[in-house]
Amino acid sequence: MIRLTIAKNRASALSRRSIVASFATTKDGDNKSKKENFAKKFLEPAARGELQKHQSGIPKLAVRKPKGHSVKDSFPGKESDEILKDALAYSTESSDASAPTDVNKKSSKAAGQKNVRMNQAKVEDYASLFEGPKDYELDPTKFDNNRKWLGSKVASAQSSFRQQRNIKQQRGQSDRPNYDMWGDIEFQGELDDPWETDALYYKYENKHDESKRQAKPIKFPANRTNPPTEWVESYESFAYVTNVPRPVVDNELGSYSNPLHKVKVEEFVADAFSVPLQNVFSANMTSAFVGFKSAKEASDAIQKSEAKRIIVLPHVETSIYTSTGKQTEEEKNFVGTESDKIVKVENIPAGMKSNAIARLLQGVENITENDICMAGPTTALIKTSSASDAKKLLSNSKFENAFKNLQRQILRVQPAQRELIHDKFGGPLRKFQMKKMTHKLVVDGDIPSEPFFLSHGHVLHLSNVPIGTSKKQISEYFQQFCVQPRDIEGSIEFVKSIDGHPTGRAYVGFDLETEGAAAWDHFLSQKQVITFNEVGPATRVQPVKEIALVRGSKLGARSERSQEELIASFSEWKNDVDPKDLETLESFGITMVELEETFRAARKSPTFGVEDQARQGERMREEYAPGEHFKDFVKLYIETLKEVGATRENPGLKFEGLFMPDEELEYSLFDYEEERIRELREKHNN
Repeated sequence: MIRLTIAKNRASALSRRSIVASFATTKDGDNKSKKENFAKKFLEPAARGELQKHQSGIPKLAVRKPKGHSVKDSFPGKESDEILKDALAYSTESSDASAPTDVNKKSSKAAGQKNVRMNQAKVEDYASLFEGPKDYELDPTKFDNNRKWLGSKVASAQSSFRQQRNIKQQRGQSDRPNYDMWGDIEFQGELDDPWETDALYYKYENKHDESKRQAKPIKFPANRTNPPTEWVESYESFAYVTNVPRPVVDNELGSYSNPLHKVKVEEFVADAFSVPLQNVFSANMTSAFVGFKSAKEASDAIQKSEAKRIIVLPHVETSIYTSTGKQTEEEKNFVGTESDKIVKVENIPAGMKSNAIARLLQGVENITENDICMAGPTTALIKTSSASDAKKLLSNSKFENAFKNLQRQILRVQPAQRELIHDKFGGPLRKFQMKKMTHKLVVDGDIPSEPFFLSHGHVLHLSNVPIGTSKKQISEYFQQFCVQPRDIEGSIEFVKSIDGHPTGRAYVGFDLETEGAAAWDHFLSQKQVITFNEVGPATRVQPVKEIALVRGSKLGARSERSQEELIASFSEWKNDVDPKDLETLESFGITMVELEETFRAARKSPTFGVEDQARQGERMREEYAPGEHFKDFVKLYIETLKEVGATRENPGLKFEGLFMPDEELEYSLFDYEEERIRELREKHNN
């Protein structure tokens, strides 16, 4: 990493020092008296909360200081500096610090400025969501792409003795001039109030193959149409709008195959976002893509359309069935001669199906899908057991409230970007992958977030998740496929719109790839659906597939062992030792007890434990297979013990070599070793 520090313009720093000097001048008695008068006139009354109107640049300090405390006696250094900073901040926010005298006017002005700043921050947040692919995503080798600003930094580190000295000088307790560490008076001001600087750093990453894994986008809904190439290349930023009311033309549901019906959807979205009609492309009859020339234009349009994105449909009307107009054969057969048992529901959202209405009314009456007939795009017929039951249903408040929630709909907005695919390799040794954009648009939510995807071995995608379903409910359902308790927060990721509204989509992560595969096999046998509750719709399940790595390979699945297998693995070293060697060691007084304790302790070391058992690509010694490093250690340890093994009766040449040729051998070491082994065995037996 290369870090550069570049000095900015000194004008702001010099202007601040001139203001501070006006408050802290102590060179002569006149300035000193002016300072004291200023404190008595403004600072001290402000601290006591006595000033109602004042024209100084110092805000009232009633909140900061208890009533009745003297400002002069209560500011031992640091707080006085904070007050001066507050004064500077106040004076810079106000266009004329000496002009405003009305507190209410200043409050309203400050509130207005705050709202402007908040709105500006909101626009900037939206703009960041609609920015296209970064340069470093397309070409990671360019220097300019990897150079980033850390922002303005103020080098304010000073030694404590210099801070205390400056405080004393400001109070007039010392007439000594401000000298720097070299005795130069000219640069003391720079030490007291350093220059503002900008910091720059250059970052160049070479990711591991496992960190380059990417998920394949899931096209949702399945009938979503991608805009043509010419339309995509005409814009820089894109938004995907869903939950658009389906148009009804001549009492028929709008069809995507009819160009005039598609225009109805595009006109509705264009009006909601105040953009030209050509900026909108209908993806299906309830969603559309919107193109913008820049991210700023997109953020402005999103902010201005906030009120228009809330849609209020006509009031749902319910009544006893009466025939009006032309009846279809299906309607005639459904009604028959018992029209007084039929409840007619009008102005429901266009395109709503009978099974959805049955789930909506599940908590009201025992109504099934077979009891409902769609008489038109916005009209449903509900059959009851008798005429009295039909009247009871109309008077049921739960029945009426069930349809009230359908009147208000919100357009869901999600950012979209052009898909990035592999182009070529470049950079040093052609090691870095270059990418290029296609004309295909990928909507935010078509793939899980990168941290979520990389931190799980397998991921499933859920669509049509009932509104209100919690992460806990989903985790409890998928716990049956997991060995360890699931992380409720970290293993579920909801897809939301730009405003935070739920979209009915979620991703479920599994720590082990085998767990996700087992869950997917289960759902294949269940027609790929889940039912979280009886009222909500059936949730569809899909696996999230991975894009094949262009270069390199994915790490294998992590090994998993039960508690019994882990305990048994501590004794597996016996399989790698010749029984004759164990007999030789036992003749030296080294039994299986000592060897068990030794190798159990060795397994606690990461070298022979987790790092040795890790999968390929994560092991410390890649030349070893899992567990092979520990096996080599066991063999080497046994061979070493055989070489240095000794007894009192046969100490061996190595032990005798510790003494001079004519020196008598000292056998106390054997006594110590026997005592140590005895204690070790007692500890093992206990």
